[in-house]
Amino acid sequence: MSTIRALPVALPRLSVQVQVSEVLGALDDRIELLRKTNATLESIAQAQFKSWFIDFDPVRAKAEGREPEGMDAATAALFPAEFEASALGLIPKGWRVGCFGDLAALAKGSVNPLDFPTLTFEHYSLPAFDASQLPVFEPGEAIKSHKTRVPRGAVLQSKLNPHIPRVWFVAASGEHAVCSTEFLPWVARDASSPELVYCTLRSAAFEAQVKTLVTGTSNSHQRVKPDQVGALSLIIASNDVQKAFADLARPMLAKVAANRLHARNLAEVRDSLLPRLISGKLRLPEAQEQLEEALA
Repeated sequence: MSTIRALPVALPRLSVQVQVSEVLGALDDRIELLRKTNATLESIAQAQFKSWFIDFDPVRAKAEGREPEGMDAATAALFPAEFEASALGLIPKGWRVGCFGDLAALAKGSVNPLDFPTLTFEHYSLPAFDASQLPVFEPGEAIKSHKTRVPRGAVLQSKLNPHIPRVWFVAASGEHAVCSTEFLPWVARDASSPELVYCTLRSAAFEAQVKTLVTGTSNSHQRVKPDQVGALSLIIASNDVQKAFADLARPMLAKVAANRLHARNLAEVRDSLLPRLISGKLRLPEAQEQLEEALA
């Protein structure tokens, strides 16, 4: 350690260091703001899901003669004003008890990227999820094992270690999108939507059910089986309510995806500016110009 500390390092004068810190700090501040904005948007979408499909707040309000909060009259009219008995207790009248498989189907189809060494794949991996929830674009020759195809509009659920929930809303996958075989790619059925599938998988109530399906003795080998996830009981809302929720959640989740991409781009700008500024290869006025372009 003392040897490392004794190594000579060339540093710009203090005033330049302060200016460099201000430039990079502005990028860090914007990245942090994007992350906080995403956390808020995710929370709003999940709170709305819980209100409509778990707590039945609009139905309870109408049953008590009140107007449902936070929605217009047209949306409120989609909800019934009374409950009826079911195998899962009282549920909104006209809704039904079903299972997750009624909302989404598991997409099938595998590919070995090594068969296409020069083709660029859009790779949804567990490390990519943990790093930024953005796919990595890499040639087939760099992907060393079979993968599962990711159809457009899929929602990816990790079957590995469900005590660490990983649910990935794939905003817009390309033709050559693939994911780790540890992901389950769910595709919304006709009356459902990717937004509803995603919020269902992310809800605390559903996550608790998934955790009961775990097989395997050690944390590193615990998994859930797709057919068991598909069989988990759910209360299925009317088609009109499902569509109304999708219309509400879609712009929020689209904004989350756009913000993630923007944050990654800003991080790349920051990481490219730092060594060039420190080495003197980039002057501060030029860095300021690039900063303004990145933040615009």
